Amino acid sequence: MEFEINGQQYRSGKLNARQQFHVARRLAPVFGGLAEASQGASTDFAHFLQPIADAIAGMSDGDCDYILDTCLGVVQRQQGSAWALILVNKAQMFDDIDLGVMLQIASKVITENLGGFFQGSAASVLSTQTATA
Repeated sequence: MEFEINGQQYRSGKLNARQQFHVARRLAPVFGGLAEASQGASTDFAHFLQPIADAIAGMSDGDCDYILDTCLGVVQRQQGSAWALILVNKAQMFDDIDLGVMLQIASKVITENLGGFFQGSAASVLSTQTATA
């Protein structure tokens, strides 16, 4: 899948089945928070985000690093006519990839690789949120 963020072209590869499994199991609490938030009756955005924020805050640093490293590890950025990995040996190759860009990239990889597994409102909420970011 190819996509653009902040004027940069990116291309993501597929996670293998084992990577998909390990990312999905680490994200299960976050998708639970998304499902809970999407079922709430409140239109208050802060109230909507609270279950998601709680799920993310409860994740260990190791789980967060695994998800980000796995997702970013299959992404390349266009450099002229060539493509370069954005993460090599867990080191980010481009200084202009900040938190916002990193999360957008990871969410695109997650949606592409796990969208069919997490069908329903949780996956659609994630897609909608990343499209507006």
